[in-house]
Amino acid sequence: MIKKSLKKYISNVIDKSKNFNITEIIGDASKRKYYRATCNRETYVVMDSFLEKKNFNNFVKFTDIFKKNKIKIPKIVNLNTRKNIIIMEDLGNNLIFNKTNKTNYNKIYENSILNILEIQKIFDISISLYKKEKYFNESLLFVKWVLDKYCRLNVSNKDYLRLKKSIFFLTNNINHNNNKVVHRDYHSKNLFFKNNKTIIIDYQDAVYGSPLYDLVSLINDCYRDINVNSQNKFIKLFLENYNENNKFKFSKDEFNYNFNLLSAQRHMKASGIFCRLSIRDNRHNYLTYLNRTISYIIKATSNYKNLRIINTFASEAINNINESNNSSCRTR
Repeated sequence: MIKKSLKKYISNVIDKSKNFNITEIIGDASKRKYYRATCNRETYVVMDSFLEKKNFNNFVKFTDIFKKNKIKIPKIVNLNTRKNIIIMEDLGNNLIFNKTNKTNYNKIYENSILNILEIQKIFDISISLYKKEKYFNESLLFVKWVLDKYCRLNVSNKDYLRLKKSIFFLTNNINHNNNKVVHRDYHSKNLFFKNNKTIIIDYQDAVYGSPLYDLVSLINDCYRDINVNSQNKFIKLFLENYNENNKFKFSKDEFNYNFNLLSAQRHMKASGIFCRLSIRDNRHNYLTYLNRTISYIIKATSNYKNLRIINTFASEAINNINESNNSSCRTR
């Protein structure tokens, strides 16, 4: 919906006497558009999903599920299923990407980790399973969009088959037997901290998947560094609480193995999406995070023989990216 029409729509829904100012919120990696509607001190966030009907329907579905299970989400002011528009509360400057400091850092992250465990208590038969095929196809985004299209590395047919075999090994060796509800994009730009509560946004892709997936997303965050001491502290908090409250209990070795497999898988997907956004959609802002994201792949695959080929190509991609004058690694 164009801004002029959106402005009129919001006034009609909220208050016809109010003249709202509409500004676009930049930063989401999807086709959805977000706007801030402001009139004096009254503000709302508007999600326009005209181009994403399926995701909009999922958003509505999970809004109901999370609300029913007392997971904190933005308050919905108005929902229009015909226009695929949602008006919701404005959570203000409470995004944890911006809000954390030395004083509140541990409190915010510890709360966000405990919130993962609350989400995992949900049981709903309408929630889809994060299938092995999905893990696999997402991982292949790294090969197509990072290695081939962005870095233009010459991946031979032999190496391509080796990469596929390694990714197949990776996605098959994730523990698929103890799935929990996962947000699937649980990081510092999708979490707010307000009134001592973690509030989630962009939750429409939730599935039943590995109980470690959201933890990986949070502490191996594409958008910010978290030091090793903090990571270890947060992992301990998660693992102690998870093992205390679940029949299946992760041993330290199994936890570390699954954490690394999931970190490699998630960041192959994420780096592929970042490059695809740049090449296909002319949206280059996510390239800022590409180096960090691929570095997670290198770290996660460094100690496993069956993942060596992934490690080799991820290292080669980093080398290309870091050579600023290397014409073989640029957007087309």
